[in-house]
Amino acid sequence: MDTDLARWLDVLERALDPVWEQEKLARWKQFLDFVPTDGGFRVSRRFGGADPGYWPKILVNEAIHDPRKMLLQQLAPIYASSCRRDLAVPNIRCNYGTGILPSVFGAELFWMDDALDTLPTARPLEGGAPLDAVLDAGEPLLTQGLGARVFDTVAFYMETLAPYPKIREIVWIYHPDLQGPLDVLELLCGSEMYLAFYTAPEKVRAALEIVTSAYIRFLKRWMELVPERDAACFAHWGRLLKGHVMLRNDSVVNLSPEMYADFVQSHDERILREFGGGAMHACGRIDHCVRLMAGCGGLTALNVSQPHLNDMLKVYAATVAAGKVLDCPFDADAMKGLELSRGVLLN
Repeated sequence: MDTDLARWLDVLERALDPVWEQEKLARWKQFLDFVPTDGGFRVSRRFGGADPGYWPKILVNEAIHDPRKMLLQQLAPIYASSCRRDLAVPNIRCNYGTGILPSVFGAELFWMDDALDTLPTARPLEGGAPLDAVLDAGEPLLTQGLGARVFDTVAFYMETLAPYPKIREIVWIYHPDLQGPLDVLELLCGSEMYLAFYTAPEKVRAALEIVTSAYIRFLKRWMELVPERDAACFAHWGRLLKGHVMLRNDSVVNLSPEMYADFVQSHDERILREFGGGAMHACGRIDHCVRLMAGCGGLTALNVSQPHLNDMLKVYAATVAAGKVLDCPFDADAMKGLELSRGVLLN
């Protein structure tokens, strides 16, 4: 397999079309302003183009241990999108998985077999009292765990791409997966976190404060290395969204609306406001909390990955009807009767 990074950067530089990419961003900004789109706004919609040619396949575990291979892996969908002329925003990240911030707190990574080709996650902190461990350790050094590697990798990206004017202009570098305060605390504590909501609520509050502060410090450090490209928008997962941060909130599936409002919402809002707004992602069923999540100050979009598990009328009412983008896979049954021509991002 040919993994000569310089050669493939030359291939991508030739393939990119700056005129089309500017038109694409203009289409996105119209969508974000709720201008109607016939048939709905679909990331995969193609405007001519051709099927992409060969690009080397790099396994996740290979990429994690070699920044050159990670960059090559991250650029594969950019090349494919440029050939197909679809609406995906060209973006890459330092792709180390959900364990980045937990590892900064000292969590051990859990690696997947090569055959699964899946990113690692984190094990709960060892010692039998993970919540106490978070509180006792306090604010972590950002270069612990995967932290230093993330910062080194993005520096490598920027140095390597500097000689390629079209790539440098067109390809966004988006922030790494830092999850969200609740998700990070669950990764650090495991299922014990949920018991602690009842048995040690003040410890949960204190730990969420520490995690939120670390999240903000990490992302600020990141943004010092990767300045904002647009004062109003950011790229993430091939989308263009208003704001500058994408929170994850998968763990909300296990909380009541009252607990989310009492323990978590203020931390989500703190991060959103700190970075000029942004979006939120959640897997699973979150319609019981969707009004509160979508109501967070600074939230501009909600990514729901499994519409078939949710009452999409509730989700739509909390998002599109309130002027916020709804981002989800198209599901004809779950989304029956919804107006999809504006405010709904279909993937």
